[in-house]
Amino acid sequence: MNCKPIWSLTAACLFALLSTGVARVEAEATADTEPKAGAEAETSAESGAEPAPVSDEDFAKSLIGKTYSGSFNLDGWTNIGGGLVLPPIYVRHYARDDGAVLVLAAKDGSAGGGSGFEVTDALITGKPRKGYTFSTSCMKGDDYTLRFMGETSGRDASEWWTNMNKAWQIEIETGKISSVKERGVKCTNPNW
Repeated sequence: MNCKPIWSLTAACLFALLSTGVARVEAEATADTEPKAGAEAETSAESGAEPAPVSDEDFAKSLIGKTYSGSFNLDGWTNIGGGLVLPPIYVRHYARDDGAVLVLAAKDGSAGGGSGFEVTDALITGKPRKGYTFSTSCMKGDDYTLRFMGETSGRDASEWWTNMNKAWQIEIETGKISSVKERGVKCTNPNW
């Protein structure tokens, strides 16, 4: 009796199965990707015009009045941190891959019997000038509440950086963010 080794038969069967499986998958993929008559027109008619991109300013304004508890994660933004400014106002600092900065001021709702935090204002600004960093840990004069923020730079050996490019403050009563003169504002050295 002349028997061929079983391995050559197994290899031939495996090759046949793999070949037909690949061809079947390719045929399905082609059928799925080929547009059907009128399908493209139906899709664009159903969706209407593409939504207009939202500007950074509109995005920031859309956050005002939102409430959250715990961390407040935003798609496309990295949460840098934040904390208490002065009860009941808190601050959150975010950065985007392109260097843009987003700062949210929020009021603690638990003080008035509510729960969570309500965003009272939002600041969005572009990437800080070269050699500068954005800080939400700043003070001005004898005001130690750290309600100031801005683009700052300084020497690594200094605890406080006083070279300011732009500065803002958070109003404790309202939680609103407004620009202020840079003179007299100093920020903690982030490397300290």
